[in-house]
Amino acid sequence: MSDSKNFPRIHKLSVLVSNQIAAGEVIDRPASVVKELIENSIDASATKIIIDIEDAGKNLIRVRDNGQGIHKDDLVLALQPHATSKLSTFSDLTQIVSMGFRGEAIPSIASVSRFKMISRLKGTENAWAINNQFQIKPASHEVGTTVEVNELFFSIPGRRKFLKSEKTEYLHIQSLIRSFALSHFSIGFFIKHNGNPLFNLPECNNEIQQRVISICGRTFINESVQLDTAKESMHLWGWLGLSDVSRSQSDRQYFYLNGRIVRDKHVNHAIRLAYDDRIPTGRYPSYVLHFEIDPSLVDVNVHPAKSEVRFSEIRNVHDFIYSSLLGTLRKPIRTIDDNNNYNTNELNAQKANNKKSNAYSTSSAKKNDIDLSKRAPPKYLSLLSNKFLIATFNGDEYLIDIMKAKKLITSQYLYKNFLSRTIIMRPILVPLACELNMDLLKFLNKNVIRIEEWGFKLEQITPTQILIRSIPAVLIYSDVISLVKNLLDALYVNQTNTVIAKRIAQHVNDSGIILDDSNTTKLISEITSFEKRTHEFDLLPWKKLDSKILSLILDAEV
Repeated sequence: MSDSKNFPRIHKLSVLVSNQIAAGEVIDRPASVVKELIENSIDASATKIIIDIEDAGKNLIRVRDNGQGIHKDDLVLALQPHATSKLSTFSDLTQIVSMGFRGEAIPSIASVSRFKMISRLKGTENAWAINNQFQIKPASHEVGTTVEVNELFFSIPGRRKFLKSEKTEYLHIQSLIRSFALSHFSIGFFIKHNGNPLFNLPECNNEIQQRVISICGRTFINESVQLDTAKESMHLWGWLGLSDVSRSQSDRQYFYLNGRIVRDKHVNHAIRLAYDDRIPTGRYPSYVLHFEIDPSLVDVNVHPAKSEVRFSEIRNVHDFIYSSLLGTLRKPIRTIDDNNNYNTNELNAQKANNKKSNAYSTSSAKKNDIDLSKRAPPKYLSLLSNKFLIATFNGDEYLIDIMKAKKLITSQYLYKNFLSRTIIMRPILVPLACELNMDLLKFLNKNVIRIEEWGFKLEQITPTQILIRSIPAVLIYSDVISLVKNLLDALYVNQTNTVIAKRIAQHVNDSGIILDDSNTTKLISEITSFEKRTHEFDLLPWKKLDSKILSLILDAEV
């Protein structure tokens, strides 16, 4: 049976069509545009990147940097396919140290959007702008480059209809920014979405741990071990989260190769093997790992989006990563550095007596309850593992569980302000959808006012879903969906206001809490005030706990 199809003669595709085809590989969603533009800014030696996004990038993505800028005569070339400043010969391809090199990103983006780029070269006085019609005009701009992408995929509406909801696209961008922030500490990232601040991360050359806290939370740092090993041409460093910060999904796994976030099945296997049974079944470890290797030993020209790589000596890489992680995870976990430089190392022998010691600690606490209202103002001495603090009351030293204190104080605040109808409500930047059963949905619609009195604004949007628009400001860092369900469950069974306040206060976590001297002193003052009102907070007396008992308390997180 003959084929009746008649194809036209072989011909060369137009530049526009070839760029749009390349865009299909490189630019699949707004986050891809943001990624390519940030990589260009990094390669331009920028120390500050400002990003404005509207409608999750569908209508506007504007990336501005203070990098070295682009020469006026190179602006037209920048919009041509396979034009790059990052390599010249084939041999350069074996020593890639830049984030980008293929020369596809800018022309691909320009072919599927309303595009504008303004740049001023370092050492020059004038800036120039170019659009995707290759029109060059004088412009006003500081040293650096701004790329503005409007109406993404307007020229290929078929692609636009495949984009996900605004929330989903926004979350992809948010995840991408976190990834860059954890790999380029010398760059400040300042991002707004629909005019609202999303990230405000100044450069942190000397305080990289603070950047990790800003992205992953203080709990991650407290419940992780640091890694720093080297062998031959390989260097691995970063943070390995322990079991307590494992996740239900793999959304806190950051692995960087020479500053580039990549995926590699061999690397993933080495990491999983090292964690082995240290993480419960069904959970995923959390980590931030930087792997540095001689660029000649890795091929990054494998995937158009540069997200996959190929190692020339994969067995050596796998074994090095596995042994480095395994050795670090086997080391003693907690170290306590106080004014006496006391270090707690091996606790395995003591853990066998955990239950006995915890019972001792609890009973001791009850016997040593104190009335802070009759004592002198407290004095802050020091922090332990960012979980406990030592404070002096009239010469006696006491150990205080910080999170227990924050939860008790928050429950008191919620209860008091619920009664006075003064709980401060904080809108959520991108409202979250939440599935509810029919009983809870009916209950919600009948109790809207009472729910709002607790600081929540919820709206039914489908027969089975609600939209969470606002929550109490004091709980803004909590797991929002879990928090809302907990509130509705408590209201539904008609629990008392006191119990409700305590239940939702349990969602307080340490994200957003910076325990410097000022905030810690303020926390102790709040604890003292709380004790005077309620006599509900137990303090564990430091002076009656020897080092072994203290170690067990910290290990068991009493």
